[in-house]
Amino acid sequence: MENRKIMKRFTRFTAFIFLAVALITANSSIGQTYQKYFKDGEIYFKYKQDVEIDFEVQADRSVDIEDTKIARELSEKYNIQKMWRPSNLKTDRLLKTFAISFTPFSKIEEIIEELKKYPELEYAEKKPYHYIDYTPNDSLYNLVSGPGNWNWHHDLINSEQAWDITQGDEEVVVAVVDNAVWIDHPDIADKVVAQRDVAHHDNDPNPDTGGSPADWSHGTHVSGLAVAATDNETGVAGVGFNCSLFAIRASGSNPNGISAGYEGIEWAAEHGADIINCSWGGPYISQFERDILNAAHDMGVIIFAAAGNDNTTQAHYPSSAEHVISVASVDYDDTKSSFSNYSTNVDISSPGGFCSPGPAGLLSTTYDETSMGFYDTYYGTSMASPVAAGAASLILAVNPELTPDEVEDIMKNTAVDIDEINPGYEGMLGAGRIDAYEAVLNTPYAPVSEFSTPVTVITPGTAIDYMNEAEGIPDTYAWTFDGGTPETSTAANPQEITYNEEGIFNVSLTVENEFGTDVLLKEEYITVTSTPTPYVDFASSEENTCILDAVSFTDLSLYNPTEWLWEFNPGSVTYLEGTDETFQNPVVQFDAPGYYEVTLTATNENGSSSLTKSDYIWAQGINLPFDETFESGETSNFTLTANEKSSVKIDSRGAAPGSDYGLHFQGNTAIGGWTGSPTETTPEQAWEENTDFHATASNCAVDATGVSGIAMTLDLKQTYAFGPKNSWFRVLANDEQINDIVGTANFNPQSENDPWETKMFDLSQFGNSFFSLSLQSACYLADYFYEGKGDNVFVDNITIYNFTGENEQGNEASALMYPVPAVNHVNISVAGIKEDYTINIYNVQGQKVFEKTNIEYVENAVETIDITGLNRGVYLLKLVTNNNELTKKLIVK
Repeated sequence: MENRKIMKRFTRFTAFIFLAVALITANSSIGQTYQKYFKDGEIYFKYKQDVEIDFEVQADRSVDIEDTKIARELSEKYNIQKMWRPSNLKTDRLLKTFAISFTPFSKIEEIIEELKKYPELEYAEKKPYHYIDYTPNDSLYNLVSGPGNWNWHHDLINSEQAWDITQGDEEVVVAVVDNAVWIDHPDIADKVVAQRDVAHHDNDPNPDTGGSPADWSHGTHVSGLAVAATDNETGVAGVGFNCSLFAIRASGSNPNGISAGYEGIEWAAEHGADIINCSWGGPYISQFERDILNAAHDMGVIIFAAAGNDNTTQAHYPSSAEHVISVASVDYDDTKSSFSNYSTNVDISSPGGFCSPGPAGLLSTTYDETSMGFYDTYYGTSMASPVAAGAASLILAVNPELTPDEVEDIMKNTAVDIDEINPGYEGMLGAGRIDAYEAVLNTPYAPVSEFSTPVTVITPGTAIDYMNEAEGIPDTYAWTFDGGTPETSTAANPQEITYNEEGIFNVSLTVENEFGTDVLLKEEYITVTSTPTPYVDFASSEENTCILDAVSFTDLSLYNPTEWLWEFNPGSVTYLEGTDETFQNPVVQFDAPGYYEVTLTATNENGSSSLTKSDYIWAQGINLPFDETFESGETSNFTLTANEKSSVKIDSRGAAPGSDYGLHFQGNTAIGGWTGSPTETTPEQAWEENTDFHATASNCAVDATGVSGIAMTLDLKQTYAFGPKNSWFRVLANDEQINDIVGTANFNPQSENDPWETKMFDLSQFGNSFFSLSLQSACYLADYFYEGKGDNVFVDNITIYNFTGENEQGNEASALMYPVPAVNHVNISVAGIKEDYTINIYNVQGQKVFEKTNIEYVENAVETIDITGLNRGVYLLKLVTNNNELTKKLIVK
């Protein structure tokens, strides 16, 4: 890798420093400290519509607590910090909706009950806390234990939210200087861009083959925490995601001693490392060693070091040295880990301790093999330091031009203050606990100018507000408003810009910070006219709906339109409640699944205007015949939901033979919370008591109108870790549990290595109707939990189709055929013919390529036909009796 820094050689030397004890143990926290899915310390409440608001709302939407009775009275009992109106949309309901913030967070239920006592309020509710959709697919990422989880360190520092902003950059390098690093670990191998053994002066940083593998796992564990390969369907996720690794061994034959730590720092700095992690240290440092650290810092290298594990204020080096970021350890609840050093030398705190209930330590890569593979939990400031280093690598991915001091300032300024949580340690745990999301969110880079205003067509004398949408955290803003009053502004979000004269005007915004300047000019952006055509806007009651549901559309257009025309593309909609396309606020049902474009044209006395919103409505549903193979790696046909202790996703693990992707249900836990045993759990326990372990793939409406006989086939495989009754699968239609054609309603694996099997379900009872469909699992243990095994359900190749026919006597006859498409064999289940039959298969040229005669008729019995001799393609399969002939299309792949 090209070195992007000034490099300087130093004379090699040898020092002997002991590892900051990792406190190795073989054995949840969340970004929200009180409730994961609700914002800490915030409540919404709304005044009733007939209640007059008798207090002032400031321009920034804040409300003086002393001006309003409710907030004033609550503040006498609770620590109400502020009150504000959360929305600026000019609707009657939102203008009467307010929010308060408070501490302590645990009082939220109590405060809501107090608010509900006020007769002038319509409601009081918690503010939901939303999480990004992105979650890595690493096999151990979602492993949890009881209500805790084995990625509590990621949750505590908000890694997933940070990854939504940046997933790192392979050009950013974290150097791990440690006892050794196993560079062939499957979660590390692809991240190593340079390697060195500075103790033996060669390029092999791997652990010694002799001795205890666990003793040699320290550096490998540290490396995984910082930058383990993420989203690779393997093991764990590193905080640094896509950032790269220098693997540097600094130990001789003693795995617990760092004999060449500063040589490792020198080598890393000299070869272009951006960040160096040192999870080791001792009570002494030489001037020479200080000079090494200072030189590396001057070269632009950021150095992190463990604060030490002696629960003391004693100086610890290199962490206590100047230009080194000293990292203390906290537990899942932000309390100081019992072992962690603390002092005014500490710069920052990071998760490195215990989750309760849950694992002791942080799960990461190891050199020794455990029940989870080459992964284990360790705790110590040795673990806290690489987590912080990984977070710093994300900061550099946003802006690689930052200096070490700037990165340190960002991490400190965005840290969570934990002094109040740690009485007696105030000022000795650094600036607080790191927050990766807030750090990358507040990382400055060369700004990009962007802005908007709610309306761009106005009448003379109208004042409008501008919203800065610039990227890069500008330091200054310079606005110019042609035709506006005032004509300029330096505010980030200028308010009340008034346009008194008619015309078409430009607006520009110049943003600047220390990394650059950007100018955006929007020409002819504002139109001021006394005769405006409608300024069109609209909203819908639902943007994600079901083909059976009614969706209300609301016209939000300005300037008094008198006529409206609604258009939907595709046009498969039905107007409801007596409305049609000319109503101002129509009610619509979408008749076919898919995305819909919506256009509204509004007309007033001055003319007409239109607005089109592309892919605005998603209508879920299934039309027959239906086939879902998941080969795109995602699905628009099923909504995937998982309860607290489960998971469902589309990945290669769920793929049937010959496929790349399939549907994968799994448990999300280690031991705890499951009702029943691995061999004795009952269906009632699985479905009625173990609801936290449920995951579902569902569709709200299968359109079977006009189809009397419906069948569904799917390919199914299940696995288990300890017993078959920890892995369950079922199918529901209209929330009713459905048997397959041989009478099975609850599916369990029969062995640890069940083959893929095709299951068929007769859904004819739902013919000529719409019905909901759900595929549901109840799985206990996480994938790969024990010796590479877990409780899983894999589903692929879902097909729903019409299977009915009719014989000459008018009796209903049917033939179910599966799988569709077929590979090597096809199964036929026949009903209603009451006589023996023959099966013939014809190619597209009409030639008979298969025949099987005198098949004994048994109601609903399954006849398996070997088709290994058929080439890929389309065939006709005919079932022939003396009185009947049924024809099916057979696809062979």
